[in-house]
Amino acid sequence: MTANDIDAMDYNQLIGVVRETNRPPGGLRSIALLARHGFLARDSHVLEIGTSTGITAVELAKLAGCRVTAIDINEESLREARRRAEDEGVAHLISFERNDATDTGYDAGSFDMVFCGNVTSLIPDRERALAEYTRVLKPGGFLAAVPMYYVDRPSDRLIADVSEAIQVDIQPHYQDFWLDFFSGPQRQTYLSRAFRFDTLRPADVDRFVDDILRRPHLAELPADAREVLAKKYREHMQLFRVNLSHMGFTVLLLRKERVEVEPELFTSSPV
Repeated sequence: MTANDIDAMDYNQLIGVVRETNRPPGGLRSIALLARHGFLARDSHVLEIGTSTGITAVELAKLAGCRVTAIDINEESLREARRRAEDEGVAHLISFERNDATDTGYDAGSFDMVFCGNVTSLIPDRERALAEYTRVLKPGGFLAAVPMYYVDRPSDRLIADVSEAIQVDIQPHYQDFWLDFFSGPQRQTYLSRAFRFDTLRPADVDRFVDDILRRPHLAELPADAREVLAKKYREHMQLFRVNLSHMGFTVLLLRKERVEVEPELFTSSPV
């Protein structure tokens, strides 16, 4: 892998190179919350959308002993995901496949849960993706999403910089947008818990990046490639530190209804 190869990569491709643990918002806490409230068990079958380096698939298999079909479009990330599953002893429970979230080819009603994390925000035709999630989900099954959104209004410059880093034309959506997007006649909200990202110092990010860049496999890269990688990865992570300081996320679980059901009128809140 050359310096030019790395320079041409966006952040989602760099993840596979550095083998970053690409967690959903909220990390293991979100994964465990959704596994528990989605009643995952050994006989459950989960489809994970956008598995990246596989942390969600691995954790679901470890927590519930369930089967997971985990898809992504990045083969470099899938290779790392397979390695992690082997190391964690759950490779026999997970099938990592290169596939398109908008047209998976799986049979209708195949899965007890579709776990999409925040990846739907990165898919250009998100309505088609949501329709596909719903199609392959069993009646009574759960759609698990962890959408990120802006709590404070970002600058136009920040939006442009993040869009360039991930090669997706992002829009500054807010919580109501995503709650409205995922809900519908077939998908009733079962769980909704909102969080805000903590504000980190630049030094916190630098320590994290330094640890990542010391990974032994990166020492095999040519010196100029390591230099480009270090610069680009650090710039991305510092940019995301600033971006996430404006953001929050909601851990969201929706049940696919067998028949159309009107929304609940008399809702309640914790006291």
